Parts: sequence; C-alpha cells; structure tokens
Amino acid sequence: MFIVSEKIGSKYRFVNLCAQRTRQILEGAQQRVEVGINKPAYVAMQEVIQGKVEWTYRETVPPEAPDAGEILQVEVGP
Repeated sequence: MFIVSEKIGSKYRFVNLCAQRTRQILEGAQQRVEVGINKPAYVAMQEVIQGKVEWTYRETVPPEAPDAGEILQVEVGP
C-alpha cells in the first residue's frame, strides 16, 4: 500500500498534483528526475514523491447562500 507523505496530506491531493504535473510534462516542461520509464504520468508521480514539485494549498471559502427568509421582489411591466 502506498502511504502519502504528511506534507501532501491526502491521496486525493497526491493524484491531483500528479495529474497537473503530467499535463505540464506533456506540454513540454523539463523533467526534474531521471527514471528508467519515460511515461509522463510515472515521471510526474516520481517527481511528486521525491519532493521536486513545488505547490501551495489555498483555502477557498464558498459563497454565502441567500438568507432563507429573504424575499425577492420582481416588478412586472404593464
């Protein structure tokens, strides 16, 4: 079983990081590790595991829902 490092935190974030890095490699980004297998997804996974990929986590706040008691008034023309 694969254990994700504490820095990454979750397997879902690991997969997301690998997917984004794979896209970068496919678009021509330079590889940051030397591995025997040259498949972009494998290279990206090895880069993330070895800590060669810099990333930040940004907390997002969902927009506030309108108050349930709020009444919207619409004027209809003649």
